[in-house]
Amino acid sequence: MAKQNKTDLQNVPAAAAGFINRVISKMRYRRRVCRDVRAELAAHFEDELRGCKNDEERQQKALEVIAGFGDVKMLAALLRRAKKRCRPLWRTVVARSLQTAGLLILCLILYTVWFSTGKPTISIDYTAMLNQMSRPDLRDEDNAWPSYKKAASLYIKPADFEPDDPNFESLYCSAGSFDVRPKLADLNENEKQEVKKWVELNQPAWQGFETAAAKSYCYREYAHDPNDEERWLLSIMLPHISDIRSVATVGIWRSRIAAEQGRIHQSLDDCIAVARAGSHWQGKGTLVEQLVGTAMTRMACREIVSILEANNPPADLLRQTCRQLSDIYPNGYTPMNVEGERLGFMDTVQHVFTKGGLGGGHLIPGAWAYIADEPIYSLEGQDKMLFMPLYAAESMIHARRDKTIAKANEFYSRQEKYTKLTPYQRQAANIETAGDMINSLPRHKFFLLHMLTPALDRVAELGFRGKASYQATLTILALKRFQAEKGQHPDNLDELLTAGFLDELPMDPYSDKPLVYKKTDDNFSLYSLGPNFQDDAGHPGKTEKGQIADWRDNGDTVFWPVPKTR
Repeated sequence: MAKQNKTDLQNVPAAAAGFINRVISKMRYRRRVCRDVRAELAAHFEDELRGCKNDEERQQKALEVIAGFGDVKMLAALLRRAKKRCRPLWRTVVARSLQTAGLLILCLILYTVWFSTGKPTISIDYTAMLNQMSRPDLRDEDNAWPSYKKAASLYIKPADFEPDDPNFESLYCSAGSFDVRPKLADLNENEKQEVKKWVELNQPAWQGFETAAAKSYCYREYAHDPNDEERWLLSIMLPHISDIRSVATVGIWRSRIAAEQGRIHQSLDDCIAVARAGSHWQGKGTLVEQLVGTAMTRMACREIVSILEANNPPADLLRQTCRQLSDIYPNGYTPMNVEGERLGFMDTVQHVFTKGGLGGGHLIPGAWAYIADEPIYSLEGQDKMLFMPLYAAESMIHARRDKTIAKANEFYSRQEKYTKLTPYQRQAANIETAGDMINSLPRHKFFLLHMLTPALDRVAELGFRGKASYQATLTILALKRFQAEKGQHPDNLDELLTAGFLDELPMDPYSDKPLVYKKTDDNFSLYSLGPNFQDDAGHPGKTEKGQIADWRDNGDTVFWPVPKTR
């Protein structure tokens, strides 16, 4: 390059060479273009100096030419502009494209920095709203929670019991199962003794549980861990609901022991206590509590039916038990409540979105990783920054705050309505499932809804199954009482209403008609059509392994007579 420069300027005076170099320096353009301009300027000076006879005359003429060019900076700018105008169209297009791309990249970088540094605005206390929704307007002394808390603290787990029988824990676990229900008579003598010792050790816990079950309501204020700075509604501390359910299982085994010893009255009372406790946890703010409450009531109803299968209680005890069970739900069986789930989603929105601006706010990159168990929160420094472009891109694709909230409210409003519809009504109206509703939304645009919405169809269906089990148990008690008092079973369920043994007919959620009742020579059958919506003549459904089980889509759910292998 230096050699080329020297060649271009060797035939012009030093003043001209210096001037040309200053012009080229001020042009600040591509090297190839500058080389061409240098050659052109040198040639211009050579043409002007061709008639000069000596060096002095050449030097003087060069200065005149330089003076004619005027300001160096202005000349450089004019030359640069002229070269740009003269370049090929394709080169202009490429240049403009590169300039535009650079500008866009710069804008994108600035936008990404602004986008990624957004902060949430926590303006609504959804935990307080959940507490307000759950708290009944009753006396504090009627609150069962202190007694439940005591019962949970006194509960002795099978793992802490250290029984002599290594199979004891598996026996304990199966007691609360809906498909496998060992009876005390099925156990050997050693197993019986282990169960009885464990139940005796848990007598203090059961007494606390029984005291709680007798209360009119249960309220425990939802709260956060004191060390929880984020205070998401999703992170509220739940009660020891697992231990409470386990104490209910103690009650079931206690009921079985009493039944074996002929204390049928005590056996049924223990089941009523479990059912009453279950009702305390239904209708709560969280689905976990509602599902556990429903499971406890179903467990109690199943055990009552099992007691009636093995014994013939007198009519007055049947009447008393039926009334006690009926009084648990004075306003009707408690349906599932999804409002707590909606509040949880709205609280999540205020933790992961900015507030204000276009679309009401944007999703903050990485903020939602807390609920997605993403690895970003376990990383630090540069490793964490590597993930930020990915999170920024995903958050940019997601719908803005206003649209996200609108879609969530639409979803939960429809689900609140649909949870009141029986499975039969949903099937007859061909209503799309909650999963279908969510899957119809673009996954990347609404991945927060895809991530957080539970299987509400399944939850609602479990609620209706619990109600059917509860009403079937009331009906079986009434049928057994009818037979005890009148010496025969009624021809139809309407006779139970006429006789005042039932307040209402038991409804099948899979037909929207009463449960199927059939009178036989010395017995009766009572069943639901089940999830296949077909009457299989009372033949129960089975699992893939051939075991009889409730609520299968290949048969009926039979409440009576109790299937022998269930």
